[in-house]
Amino acid sequence: MSGRVVGAQERLAEAGPLNERIARVLQEEIRAGLHPLGTTLPTETALCARFEASRFTVREALRKLVEKGLVERRQGAGSTVIATSAHPGYAQVFDDLADMFEYARDTHFEVASLGMIQIDPEVAGFVQAPAGSSWLRAEGVRWTAERDAMICFVSVYVHARFASLLTDLREVGGAVYGLVEARSGELIAEALQEISARPMPPPVARALKRPRGAPAMRFVRRYYDISGGIMLASVNWHPGEECRYTTRIRRGDWRA
Repeated sequence: MSGRVVGAQERLAEAGPLNERIARVLQEEIRAGLHPLGTTLPTETALCARFEASRFTVREALRKLVEKGLVERRQGAGSTVIATSAHPGYAQVFDDLADMFEYARDTHFEVASLGMIQIDPEVAGFVQAPAGSSWLRAEGVRWTAERDAMICFVSVYVHARFASLLTDLREVGGAVYGLVEARSGELIAEALQEISARPMPPPVARALKRPRGAPAMRFVRRYYDISGGIMLASVNWHPGEECRYTTRIRRGDWRA
């Protein structure tokens, strides 16, 4: 036990934000087998007491472990250890809309261009709208919360009726659908996601500083209101070698 305490103290004494230092301590403990596969880490309350840190700081540390693919977090179930060594890249773990919204809140969308366009037939196909119709388009790069790594290139197409609500999107840079909901009063009832492997288009490759045609995973997401009408759609291009997507699939109730 004394070795563990000394190791933790040494990690906490290192330079960097406290949440990063806490994440390093927990990562070392996972690697050393102090938190075996399939077990849960101590609760947020216990970690706050152990590290004398705020709940926000501890949550940031746990989020870093999720990004490394070491831990899976589920509301009401704690933080479960799913790997003993970190995986490269940025992990997305979604079970429902709340998880998707949390992901966008924990990252930063840096908007490079914003304006009304008439969509071409290709875009019309995944936006599910007539070619030539007007939509607000925002494009840019999504970064980690610390803005130390690029996650993906994003194109968001927003229904024209919400365009006047997003004139400050460059300054806000948050989750676009969150802004649409908050400012319009209309709720997103459902999101449909499609994933495919594609070569990066030249503009995307330039923005992500990748070779032209580099392998990528393309995520197309459509957001619908309660009547089934589309509110907005997004296209997210992730570098293929850095993308992992995890979905939990549970068996339903068995009936005789």
